[in-house]
Amino acid sequence: MGSLSRRKGATFERAVVSRINDFFESRGIEFNCRRNLEQYQEKNLTDIDIPFHAIECKHYKDGWAYKPEWWEQAVESAGTKIPVLIFRYNRKPIQVCIPMYAINPEWDADPRLTCVISLDHWFEVLTRNWDCYVRSSYPRDKYMCGAYGGPSSRV
Repeated sequence: MGSLSRRKGATFERAVVSRINDFFESRGIEFNCRRNLEQYQEKNLTDIDIPFHAIECKHYKDGWAYKPEWWEQAVESAGTKIPVLIFRYNRKPIQVCIPMYAINPEWDADPRLTCVISLDHWFEVLTRNWDCYVRSSYPRDKYMCGAYGGPSSRV
């Protein structure tokens, strides 16, 4: 990877960190995320680590959909956290790939079932499920949550 490409990726990661921190601040969540600079020295580390989620960022020149190997990298580096792939192509909006169980925590944790949404819609998913994540030490006890953090019929 050339230095221009690394700089472009780092700039995108900083922009994503800024948007996430703005989201946390607007919701009164006391957490300040930052880029994981160790990702350049060690393999299988996430770009941005936030509570309950591990984020991989990609910014490329041309395309529209994410590449399967990007998602595989996000899943591998997430460990027990929810994998999140935030990507964008030049002159295109930021997109977020998440597993379907991130939208409805009652669903089985199968990272093969994904959806792609806007960054603002991902923030809406976080808003609706945040209390559920906190309450149940998500994802280990995911069945404590109903859809969007409401009462669960499985409890």
